[in-house]
Amino acid sequence: MDNVLLSSSQEQHLEQALTLMERFRQHEDQERVDKTIKLIKKIYKNETVIAFSGHFSAGKSTMINHLVGEEILPSSPIPTSANIVKVHRAEEDFAKVYSSVARPLLFTAPYNFTTVQNYCKQGEITEIEIGRQDLKLPDRLTIMDTPGIDSTDEAHRLSTESALHIADAVFYVMDYNHVQSELNFMYTKNLLRHDVRLYLIINQIDKHQSNELSFLSYKQSVLDAFTFWGIEPAGIFFTTLKQLEHTENEFASVKMIVRDIFSNQNEWRLASLASTLKKLIEEHEGWLDEKFQDKALKLEKEISLYTTENEDVFQTEERLTSEKERILAKLETLGDVYLRECEKILQNAYLMPNETRELAEQFLEGKQVNFKVGLIFSKKKTEDERKRRLEKFATALAKQVESQIVWHLRQLANTVLDEEDSNRSKWLAKAQSLQVEFPEILLDETVKKGAGLNSQYVLRYCEEIAENIKRLAKKEWNLFVAPILADKREMLTSELKKLDEQILAITKATEAKGKLVQLTDLYDKKKHETTVITGTEANTLQKLCEQWREDEDNFTIYQADEQKEDVKRDVSMVDPIQVDPTPVDTLETTQVTQQLAFAIKLFEEDQYFKRITKQLRDKVKTLTERNYMIALFGAFSAGKSSFANALLGEVVLPVSPNPTTAAINRICPPTEVNPHGTALVCLKSEKDMLVDVDKALSYFDQTCSSLADAYEKVLNLSLSPSQNDKEKVQLAFLKAFRKGFPDHQHQLGKTFKTDLRNFQNYVGNEAQSCFVESIDLYYDCSFTRQGITLVDTPGADSINARHTGVAFDYIKNADAVLFVTYYNHAFSKADREFLIQLGRVKDSFELDKMFFVVNAIDLAESQEEIEEVLTYVKEELIQNGIRHPKLFGLSSKLALYDKSRKASQIGQFQTAFNQFLQHDLNQMTLQSAKLEYNRALQFLDQLIQTANEDQERKNERRKEWQQAKAGMLAVLANAQSSVLSQQIEQEAEELTFYVKQRVFYRFPQFFKEAFNPAVLKKNDRNLLRRCLEELLDAVGYDFAQEMRVTSLRMEKYTQKLLTNYYSSFQRELQNIKTDMTFAQLEWNGTTTPEFSTAFLESDRKPFETPFKYFRNPKTFFEQDDKKKMEEAFLALLSPLADEYLQQEYKRITDVFQSYLIQEYDRLISHVELEINEQFASWVEALEGQGNLDKWLKIQGSLTSI
Repeated sequence: MDNVLLSSSQEQHLEQALTLMERFRQHEDQERVDKTIKLIKKIYKNETVIAFSGHFSAGKSTMINHLVGEEILPSSPIPTSANIVKVHRAEEDFAKVYSSVARPLLFTAPYNFTTVQNYCKQGEITEIEIGRQDLKLPDRLTIMDTPGIDSTDEAHRLSTESALHIADAVFYVMDYNHVQSELNFMYTKNLLRHDVRLYLIINQIDKHQSNELSFLSYKQSVLDAFTFWGIEPAGIFFTTLKQLEHTENEFASVKMIVRDIFSNQNEWRLASLASTLKKLIEEHEGWLDEKFQDKALKLEKEISLYTTENEDVFQTEERLTSEKERILAKLETLGDVYLRECEKILQNAYLMPNETRELAEQFLEGKQVNFKVGLIFSKKKTEDERKRRLEKFATALAKQVESQIVWHLRQLANTVLDEEDSNRSKWLAKAQSLQVEFPEILLDETVKKGAGLNSQYVLRYCEEIAENIKRLAKKEWNLFVAPILADKREMLTSELKKLDEQILAITKATEAKGKLVQLTDLYDKKKHETTVITGTEANTLQKLCEQWREDEDNFTIYQADEQKEDVKRDVSMVDPIQVDPTPVDTLETTQVTQQLAFAIKLFEEDQYFKRITKQLRDKVKTLTERNYMIALFGAFSAGKSSFANALLGEVVLPVSPNPTTAAINRICPPTEVNPHGTALVCLKSEKDMLVDVDKALSYFDQTCSSLADAYEKVLNLSLSPSQNDKEKVQLAFLKAFRKGFPDHQHQLGKTFKTDLRNFQNYVGNEAQSCFVESIDLYYDCSFTRQGITLVDTPGADSINARHTGVAFDYIKNADAVLFVTYYNHAFSKADREFLIQLGRVKDSFELDKMFFVVNAIDLAESQEEIEEVLTYVKEELIQNGIRHPKLFGLSSKLALYDKSRKASQIGQFQTAFNQFLQHDLNQMTLQSAKLEYNRALQFLDQLIQTANEDQERKNERRKEWQQAKAGMLAVLANAQSSVLSQQIEQEAEELTFYVKQRVFYRFPQFFKEAFNPAVLKKNDRNLLRRCLEELLDAVGYDFAQEMRVTSLRMEKYTQKLLTNYYSSFQRELQNIKTDMTFAQLEWNGTTTPEFSTAFLESDRKPFETPFKYFRNPKTFFEQDDKKKMEEAFLALLSPLADEYLQQEYKRITDVFQSYLIQEYDRLISHVELEINEQFASWVEALEGQGNLDKWLKIQGSLTSI
């Protein structure tokens, strides 16, 4: 690698970058290391980089070619690769393809760039480098082309974001029709957060139609939108490369900026380098914060368990240690204090006052051997006296024990219960009934035999008695207090055990606190040292240069004979629709209609043909007054309205590249009541409007009780717009609501007539259209004269939940479904979900009534390019479940404004579409009419045959018919629908069973889209909750969509059951009378049940538990944490899904059991009427000999036509 002379400023930036790289490496921040190496290489080579980003097929490659004045990059309207392409001047032509798993592949001149592109479709390819010898670019300047950021391919987005940090200027290119999409606002805002010098280019303004909207208005709406989102780029330019002389073309200004970069590379480089280095430091600090949080989280969790508002972990540890010491001391001395108190009570107990001592003396006197009472019967009297003295002494003594000991012990017992926090209810009764009882024998046994009676002995005896009673009291006290103290000891031991556990844990917490302090110091040090020179910068640069030189020489040269050469894209996949241009079906319809009308005229006066005449009239009316409902679908800015206008032949619907609020617009044939140009505008009900507004407010954590309340709250929102990107979309709706509310608040829920001019305002003006539920415009043109009502439905990306059910009903009931996509517009997530739903229902219809249109093919450079796009779209349709799609490429713009219409290629679509209406749809109606006509002829033949028979045979006929009729009515009476009901239940169970499998099969995709790195850039619980809501909404929506399809399949299955039953029923009845005929019976449709999105009411709290797997973006997306969270969510959702499906299974079974019974009863009534009327006619014909001539004449007339 050549050594380049750098300026002092560049040398300084290089040294800073080398320092950063080394610090990043020391800190193990590999992502920043890789970014910084690229930046170092850019500085060292003195390279300037101009990057082009934006929509795929917005014209990035073409713009690069124009800016450098050469075709250096191929342009394509479809996504080609997920790689960065770098172009610069070189000594010789080459292309080099870099891979993450293999050596670079070098293509030497001459080479086919398509071959290079084919390699780049492999996921491991990271970058393409193109060198051109004759390129008109300054030395050391690189043009970088990035993948389309609106592609559904995740690799495209990541590839783009990984490279823009080295760009000195970024030009973000948008398609004219898709400027005001949420993706643009979010992406450009993110670029500005990275301090990128950003220029916005709105390309392809040649698409603008000034007769539909002034360019000034369009331009202002774009400027206002970016201002509203807080996006302030270095410049916004409106360009076209197809019409360079366009009056509004600002491509010259873009060229001036690019030329300025060419001429002043140093200034541009220095400005971008400073901001890039700053951004790398910020990114690294953010990465360090994430790593710190990841490690600190566990420590903080451990610490937080023992941290309160009043004390930290160290104070907690001290408190717990003190508490343990207190409990240990308590255990050691437990009960001692109460024992001392007891002994104190006993010590102070005065049991032998004078009165008691005198009674003791009297008792002792009675115990003397010579004690005697009376002369007669003295022995008995003596014993009685001794007993009386004992009792008197004992009673007196007991009173003293009660007052001197028991009362005090009971008081002490209460103190114990109070102080020891014991179970008072358990011990209180015992404490209050505490007694010290002594037996009277104790008084006897204590007397010493032979002891003389004197005051000294009496005193000694009383002391001995008192001591014995106190021993008894102490024993009673111990018996009382022991179990209480045992409980207390057990409680204290348990507390001690818990304290030991807490102390062990708090010890870990204090250790964790110490580690956290060290960790904080370490990461603070890392942040501080990030920009501190390491002293190894020169050595680092030398190693990098050696590595770069080695890399330059390390490649594989592409050998054409080793690889298959590029195979041209198979355009034969898009098969042309073969149609018969001759109006055979129209002719046949006319003939059948005339035939039926002639038969009606012949039959209408004949009473025997009254029912048949009515049925024939119904068929004629169906054929002559056929009305078609055509449903038009497509995403925002797909060119739906423009295509509708092309079908109508005039500009009826307003066309605007700005998004409009979704409403249903029906273009209908005029009627007497509603002549041409009349519009019936149906405004949303106040209830529905409140639901829409309240949902929008919920994005701002607000709610409203009324629309007037919302009107006031929106004012504050508009003054302080939220910084969250997705809320901008809701805020735009709320601002439109506030603007239009004063004019519409008293009209909500009403339907009123207006003219064509006001109709266009209600469709195109946000402040009016946001209040509209639907509009019917009665418009006279060749399209509507065919009986066609064109329904312009809300976009596939409409956020109005009510439209999901409405859209499904239109898919189900419309005679044809048209889906419009734009020529160079990738399918969005909303498109994908809608197409998947179309694919689910496609096979449920007898006819393939779906047409797919790629609009704006006038943007193509060649027919080959058109075929390439159609092939790509067809592949996408097939991938989304649309098998054998009828696909057409056309230009609604050319169809409207080029009178020959040939260049628009709309003719092939119209021919195929008209054939579908006039042939495919009409064929079933024609077949039904012919069958009814033939039945009438068969009935006529039967009447003639009957009238020609002789009287004897007529009598026999009458008897046979009576028996046959009775037999048929008996069959009818015994018929039951129970078998059909069982089949309905079984089919519903089977269909519902597979719903969960299909939805959960898509769960990984839903999870990936909800929890993606573009959103989850930090550990923020609110962000995780939003991702969770998006996931549950997507999965719940898919369950509801599957149930809608299930209801359609159940309806078709029920009708098939009834049809088969009717056929077998006819055969059974015709076994009784073979010439019995039955009119065809068409089944009534049924209303699709309302299916709410699953999990709307489910508790979100359990779903927050798996948030623990998100510690930081790096570990989540690069390790197994993402998979763990996904599996945890799936486990939580599984029982909820079963509950939802069980509920919906019961509901859908009830609905179609009811539908079956309703249609079954109609079938039985129909057959009964057929039997009664036909037999009545035959019996009357037996007597109607006078009608024979008339019938023969009718027969002859009908045979002759």
